[in-house]
Amino acid sequence: MRRPLCCVCAAFVVTVFLYLLIVPIPDQTLDLTEGDRVTLIGEITQKEYKKDTLVLRLEHTKEWCFNNEENRELGCVICYMEPDENFVEPRVGSIVAVEGKVSYFDRARNPGGFDAQRYYQTLGIDFRLYKTQLLSTGSQYSVYYETLYRLRHHFEEVFDKVLPAEEAAIMKAILLGNKSELDEQSKQLFQKSGIAHVFAISGLHITLLGVGLYRILRRTYLPQLACAVIAIILMIAYGDMVGMTSSAYRAVFMFGMQLAAQMLRRTYDMLTALALAAVFILLEQPLYLYYAGFQLSFGAILGVGCLSEVVQPFQHKKKLCFLDKIVLSLCGSLSIFLIHFPIMLCVYYEFPIYSFLLNLVIIPAMSILMAAGLLCLGVGCLPGAIGIGIAKLVGLICHAMLSGFAWLCEESLKLPFANWVIGRPDNWKICVFSIVVIFLYATHQYGKQFTKKAVCEKRGIRIELPFGIRLVIVLAAVIFVSDSPIDGVSITFLDVGQGDCIWVESAGGEHFLVDGGSTSESNVGDYIILPYLKYKGVSKLDAVFLTHLDSDHISGVMELMEANKMEIKINRICISNAIIEDEAYEKLVALCNVRKIPIYRLKAGDRIETDALKFEVLHPSADYKTDSRNAYSLVMKLESSGVSTLLTGDVEADGEHASIEWLYQDTRFAGIDIYKAAHHGSKYSNTEELITYIRPKTTIISCGENNRYGHPHEEAVERVKQIGSDIIITKNTGAITINIKNGEYKIDTYKELKTEGIQ
Repeated sequence: MRRPLCCVCAAFVVTVFLYLLIVPIPDQTLDLTEGDRVTLIGEITQKEYKKDTLVLRLEHTKEWCFNNEENRELGCVICYMEPDENFVEPRVGSIVAVEGKVSYFDRARNPGGFDAQRYYQTLGIDFRLYKTQLLSTGSQYSVYYETLYRLRHHFEEVFDKVLPAEEAAIMKAILLGNKSELDEQSKQLFQKSGIAHVFAISGLHITLLGVGLYRILRRTYLPQLACAVIAIILMIAYGDMVGMTSSAYRAVFMFGMQLAAQMLRRTYDMLTALALAAVFILLEQPLYLYYAGFQLSFGAILGVGCLSEVVQPFQHKKKLCFLDKIVLSLCGSLSIFLIHFPIMLCVYYEFPIYSFLLNLVIIPAMSILMAAGLLCLGVGCLPGAIGIGIAKLVGLICHAMLSGFAWLCEESLKLPFANWVIGRPDNWKICVFSIVVIFLYATHQYGKQFTKKAVCEKRGIRIELPFGIRLVIVLAAVIFVSDSPIDGVSITFLDVGQGDCIWVESAGGEHFLVDGGSTSESNVGDYIILPYLKYKGVSKLDAVFLTHLDSDHISGVMELMEANKMEIKINRICISNAIIEDEAYEKLVALCNVRKIPIYRLKAGDRIETDALKFEVLHPSADYKTDSRNAYSLVMKLESSGVSTLLTGDVEADGEHASIEWLYQDTRFAGIDIYKAAHHGSKYSNTEELITYIRPKTTIISCGENNRYGHPHEEAVERVKQIGSDIIITKNTGAITINIKNGEYKIDTYKELKTEGIQ
């Protein structure tokens, strides 16, 4: 058996994966209440500044008890401090006592949302302390780690002196692993273009630094063994300085294995080294298997090592022309794509089409950029103004290259179909895609073995699938995993905290949004609405209905329309005919004018119909006037396959009465199946008159946890209970999805049901 150690390690990784599927690692529960102030003792293992905030990582922490009780073990904690002018910064490795406010990490509450708890659990962090005060610091510390911290801090200061702030932040991320200063625009630009990998400390860095250092040492009179040991030690120190992420650990480990193989005069096997690195990481933390950075880093090497020959149109030539080299580079990108494609869809729900071509330029250019950055650091550390002056000249190379990178990214995103928004595929589709990739690899390997047999070799027979067939198989697999058939009508009430956001998909593939805002969640458009839409594979909204212009109903939609974003195309905005033309209205009109989005005013009686879906406006009437934003809220009845839904915004009692009068005119009206409670379950809306008349089977209440308004009010909940309606509240269940098909509807909640009225 070839690569026996690699096969054993691969079997271990598969075993860990299956174990986590069958027996998920439970969330750690601590006997601490959110918001409590506690005093802890722990060892500083890492520290960094995020703007003016000092962030400390404390391990082996214990709660400091003042009543002679035994100190409780509390695991790993992140502390956020705001140093003043008299603050003495503690050293890495020292034991400190701190006091702060306990805060736990949030679980995702909507499909596509960021699961902070799982992310920090993977990093081994249990909770965080805000408004932390340093009470005392021990005298002993780690000279090694504190020296690395100061060296990194000094390098960061050099970049700050010789480069503009934005470019200095990028170079800090590329060479020093500090991503905390990256502005959101740069991160989004590089990520959407498919070159965010430049921010990860990985094989490119270790190859340039480690191999370069080893070759320099070999030119000295030092023995080969000493050169290898020195190079490995310095690369480990570099990995520790930049944070030793999973990608950095993988690269340093593989570099060490390569040099060790040379010392022992053994053949270096890249896949075996890769598998061993994965085993050591997973032994320490199995959850890394679900970590996107781990998957993308190991996946790239796996693709190159296993699939580069599989996707090549020709076998190795003795002499390659320029075009052959371009083709081989594209094949290398394609081999990585076959591994990265399903991972990207599971994490980002989209794929940058032109990243293949972009990386043909970016990856070779990165060596020049990193060399210029290292030279910049080297001369910038020289004493006096001369060193900084020379560093600024070298920094012009970094400036030119980063400007070129940004220009290429911006231009690539202007091309048609730049970002292919596919959505999150079903797990079974990902399995099928993986089986296809394994099939291609297996047929290639067995073909090589049979080709080497004497009979085939003598007659010049090659046993392999023709390149055209391999390419067709790849294209078919990509189309298969990216296809998302629509099965009926879907309505999702997103958990946006204290606010409203409703997404509707018709059977014909039209997409609508009813409101989208929150007063309890910041950047609700960027962090909740946009990820959800991408998760569903939505790149265009046929219409956005804004029931009224309160912030808790429009803040996220306004974010989606702001400059340099507009990732989701909006065909039209629909608002109430009785809208008050105030400051919020003027801002909305200005944004729509910039984005060339038409605004339609709706009144009672207006209808919008699509495949198996009909919106009918019940309020306000054409002559309705009011001074209250809530009062002019759009009230709409949505009908599909015999299932009716009433969407109410923040409508008040008079609007509810007017809606009843409009419904009364419909002789076929037989009640409402799904009722979105008005004004987040306020007692001043949801009148007994309305509830008794529509008699909903299911009532959805959208409100935030511990909101200052006390929503939902007990009086409103009691009215709904009296008519026997099931009540589902977003703050308890997360996003609520209702699938409508053949006159019936099924309710799914993102979290386990914890609501009243649900059996």
